[in-house]
Amino acid sequence: MLQLNKEFKEIWRGADPYELLEAAEGKVYRQVESRRTFQTYLNGKSYFVKLHFGVGWSEIFKNIFQLKIPVISAKNEWEAINKLHELKISTMKAVAYGKKGLNPSTVKSFIVTEDLVDTISLEDFCRDWRTARPEFGLKAKLISKIARVSRVLHQNGVCHRDFYICHFLLHKPSLIDSQNPELFIIDLHRAFIKNRLGKRWIEKDIAGIFFSAMDIGLTRRDLFRFIRIYSGKSLRESLTIDAGFWHNVNRRAQSLYKKLSIT
Repeated sequence: MLQLNKEFKEIWRGADPYELLEAAEGKVYRQVESRRTFQTYLNGKSYFVKLHFGVGWSEIFKNIFQLKIPVISAKNEWEAINKLHELKISTMKAVAYGKKGLNPSTVKSFIVTEDLVDTISLEDFCRDWRTARPEFGLKAKLISKIARVSRVLHQNGVCHRDFYICHFLLHKPSLIDSQNPELFIIDLHRAFIKNRLGKRWIEKDIAGIFFSAMDIGLTRRDLFRFIRIYSGKSLRESLTIDAGFWHNVNRRAQSLYKKLSIT
């Protein structure tokens, strides 16, 4: 399977995309046995490339025994990006995708996305909020936007599975108008789509967001804002009707935080 936009059909005409990408050089962001993520320049433009080399049967069985969904190719990310565009949620723009092989343990694949320039991760942007309080209006807008995006994803069967603030990129030029800061969701290689998400998957996603924001000085008021907007109910209704859900979210988030503190 090969999906290329018009520009990449011209760039790679008559060539093997797999050979070209495996030989490409650039700044490496992640390198493990089964996957390589790097930034490179093609035809004078900056792109991010993820190469999947096959995870092997041992990794697949390990995930299955741990009741996890194994990621064997770039297909998850390709489908998730397309779904987010369908939902009008800002994310990466995929320009090339390829997958070959039938054996799940050795399948090779790649995805190429345009570089999101002039952006900063929310983790970096919010890093000093505990000591340098941000403008209230901007903080409220960012919390509201994350809550709305989370709600749309989950209502439409999308689970991110790495749902942390570091995977939201803030478009810096949009800060000129703090009424509408633009956020892009990235790192969708573990995401999956179902007709209806199970409750535990939703709890894991929201717990990830809560956990990753624990050290940026959010107040109870900030958390209540997220809960109200995400639930689509009044705060009183959500904390009453959905009490079990928010209890589980908090428990999972605290557990993640304790694990990080130990390590």
